[in-house]
Amino acid sequence: MKSAMMIALLGAAAVAVAGEDVPPTPSMPAAVDGLVYARSFSLTEGFMFDLRKERPEVKEGLLLVLKADKALLVPRAALMPVLYVGDQTAERLNMGDKSGHVIAIVPGKPDLTKAPIWFGTPRFPEKIDHAVIKAERETAEEAGIRPLPADQVKAALALGGEPIKATNLREVLRTEAAELILKYSPQEKHIAEGFRVPEVRRKTKMDED
Repeated sequence: MKSAMMIALLGAAAVAVAGEDVPPTPSMPAAVDGLVYARSFSLTEGFMFDLRKERPEVKEGLLLVLKADKALLVPRAALMPVLYVGDQTAERLNMGDKSGHVIAIVPGKPDLTKAPIWFGTPRFPEKIDHAVIKAERETAEEAGIRPLPADQVKAALALGGEPIKATNLREVLRTEAAELILKYSPQEKHIAEGFRVPEVRRKTKMDED
């Protein structure tokens, strides 16, 4: 399965055509405006996380809904700011430039009361390793970016509810992530519909026999 972000964002990035009025990228690092929703998930079948150079296998993580400056989210023909959560890169599932809401997944289970959430230097996410994340976090903390208030994190986790137990990432995208996009960024309904398209299993010789 390809990176969920790549699937969801390829079409959106295509609209950043030459001549379109795209605002300049805000200075980095830039904190998110808030955390709306947070829910943990665990998978029976892991997936390779393409937004890290190391491409670790992921079997658990967090599904988040974040509020952010729309200027940070506009699709661009050039590199876009990377979203970080603590010591990890986050995978955006939508653009959010019309709604101001980003739905994202984060590998592992970072403590959101201790992990700052911010947009860092525009880069190719698949080239980011531990050393890059460490440097980006130090820069963010020097700029005054801090973890979100504990009461906000608590409210987001309460809204998220019980952990999701799923077979694979596709199941999480098809159900909860699709619903979140429809609720918080309805302008991107096409992405939710894309997540819900049934997976076509490739025929094998055994099937033909």
